Amino acid sequence: MKKITLLVFAAAMLFSCVKVENASEMSGFTGTNVKVGDSGVSSNIKLLILNEGAFPGASTLDVLSFSGQKYYADIYGQANPQDQQGLGNTGNDMIFAGNRIWIALNASNRVVGINPKTFLLEVDLGVPSPRSLIADEHFLYVTSYGAAVYGGSQQIEGALYRFSLNDPKNIMVVGVGYQPEGVAIENGKIFVANSGGYNFQHDNRITVIDQGSFKKDKDIELPVTNLNMLKKGYGKLWISTYGESSWEQDGSGNWVQTVSAPMSLVALSPTLEAEIVEGVHANKITECKGIIYAVGNNAEMTGGTDYCLYKVNAADMKVETVHFAGTDLAGIAYPYCIYINPLNEDIYIADASFTGDSTLWCFSKDFKLKWSIPTGVGTGHLLLYQTN
Repeated sequence: MKKITLLVFAAAMLFSCVKVENASEMSGFTGTNVKVGDSGVSSNIKLLILNEGAFPGASTLDVLSFSGQKYYADIYGQANPQDQQGLGNTGNDMIFAGNRIWIALNASNRVVGINPKTFLLEVDLGVPSPRSLIADEHFLYVTSYGAAVYGGSQQIEGALYRFSLNDPKNIMVVGVGYQPEGVAIENGKIFVANSGGYNFQHDNRITVIDQGSFKKDKDIELPVTNLNMLKKGYGKLWISTYGESSWEQDGSGNWVQTVSAPMSLVALSPTLEAEIVEGVHANKITECKGIIYAVGNNAEMTGGTDYCLYKVNAADMKVETVHFAGTDLAGIAYPYCIYINPLNEDIYIADASFTGDSTLWCFSKDFKLKWSIPTGVGTGHLLLYQTN
């Protein structure tokens, strides 16, 4: 989280799934037996699992082998015992690009490029507070909080870093908004969602950058603030938000949260017109086959807990809301990450714990439990890949 001659995107593995050809077995690594069924096809599918760790604790990269029915904990640590800091602190995002696994380590100010054959560290980039990753054919892009400090009195803009995949020392940087999070590429433009999460007043802007010149084009203001994830679907951009809330101690010293604006989902049309998707209270989103999947708390505005899975049709914005209560999803205590297997539309939801093992749940597309397994601390990011 293997003898390789080529890493390519496979036609059957679109939608964030990567194929690694001629890979050897995982015999050089220590794993534990698990029962997780298949992944939807007979070929050798594996799942990368990035655990954020207890802030500012160590993150770990794990691998789940479907065909081998094994779970390999801390595969990076097993492969790189000489790296005294381990993978790093607070793994915030993970992608495949340029024949490497790239991981952003926010609290370690580090972006690492890992060999998918050996899991050895190949590239180590210094980026201040890296958050989200995306890539095109030539470049890796990283959103960065920059030098901003939580609770600081000075508003410090963030940045988007661009690294050449062929020569990672070839770096360019462009300024964006406050504390940028998600990033997407569409029609020759790079879109960055700014949160302003460290500031007293949060950001509501999408920064647009020309992909060719790598220069800022403009900012687009949304009707919501504290922007988070950014995904593409059916020609639109989909932006989730953290919502707005404050914390105060009651008479007994307990911290009580007051929500002033809900977590939300916004659709940005190709003409850059923003529309809030009504009834979706979620900041964790993913996309698969024209459907935006989101998890969140439907009762956040009343101080209650009603965890839901939302399925938003990207074409017509119709929403299907599945309440966890009364379904197989009811066992999930804290949904922190959602990911869809594009081969069979299985739904993976990470039930995160930041004090002990998390749990990874797998549900069929009709929300029936298929399996669950323990994972690491703060499981927050998932990525499928295939080996032959």
